[in-house]
Amino acid sequence: MATHTPYQVAIIGPSGRGKTMSFRNLDPEKTGFINIEAKPLPFLNRFKHYCAPSGWQEAYNKLIEYGKNPEIEVVVLESFSAYIESVLKTMRETKKGFDIWSAYNDEIGRLLYMIKKYPKHIFITAHTNSVINDDGASERRIAVKGNEWSNVGVEREFTIVNLAGIRNIEGKKEYVLYLNSDGRDTSKTPPFIVEKLGGVEFIPNDANILLKGIEEAQKQ
Repeated sequence: MATHTPYQVAIIGPSGRGKTMSFRNLDPEKTGFINIEAKPLPFLNRFKHYCAPSGWQEAYNKLIEYGKNPEIEVVVLESFSAYIESVLKTMRETKKGFDIWSAYNDEIGRLLYMIKKYPKHIFITAHTNSVINDDGASERRIAVKGNEWSNVGVEREFTIVNLAGIRNIEGKKEYVLYLNSDGRDTSKTPPFIVEKLGGVEFIPNDANILLKGIEEAQKQ
């Protein structure tokens, strides 16, 4: 079991921005990878602890199992979006009317509470959509159906939120993770971690670089 203060990290963005690819350099022996998307990974899968659960209940149980496994130091949930879609499917099959959304919101809350209290560093990926914020501006946030969580913003439950994006540099595409918001998204990274990452606006699309920055900052 890791002795550091665990961080909750969300890697967010539209499809095709390299969210999953960012995990390619995580330690395959010490990472627990929960692939509820059930899609082939875009890199060679060397993870010793890997599963592709058939639904949200199995994924939730795997989170508990991986949290207790002393061999695992970091857990990835791929993805929050697939998890809550599975929750909604279950609730539509088993509930009626308002009870569908009540149960859906409750399960999202239960997952987020687990993530917030998780005993290890945990990364989740999530799709985004554009919403109008309190200032009347368009802002990219984690996509959630219904009003309860979409209004308050799921991002508040995470210590770090990085937006996966693509930069065009001299005609060449570069996949990156943005550390903090430009006012049009919900990215956030504590300043002392940004400092360990070189005080930059973005880093290469590599969750392991971010993880090393977190670990270096925690040594202070």
